[in-house]
Amino acid sequence: MIKGQLEPLYQTEFPSSYRSLNVVAFSGGSVITTMDLDFISTLAPNNTQIASVLINANVTGFDIEGSSITVDGISSSGVSHKISLFTASCLVLLSWLLSSQQ
Repeated sequence: MIKGQLEPLYQTEFPSSYRSLNVVAFSGGSVITTMDLDFISTLAPNNTQIASVLINANVTGFDIEGSSITVDGISSSGVSHKISLFTASCLVLLSWLLSSQQ
């Protein structure tokens, strides 16, 4: 479900550089999701651009906690560095909250 809703957003936002999104792990808490995003290295977006897609995402079935997003080890509240050209993946944390618990 996460991949199905987020992948089209990255394809639309970065049509010339986006390659794939893979969910690699779930962990406890409010269900934290770790994902790898793959981009063409010479056209890779920066951390702010990657996090911005999640912050502005309109998804159903889960919520994205903007303050919990981490891209290449930098939290969304302090994302300001460019992603390394040879590193085309990132780790992103998502919080999954049931709408009945909000």
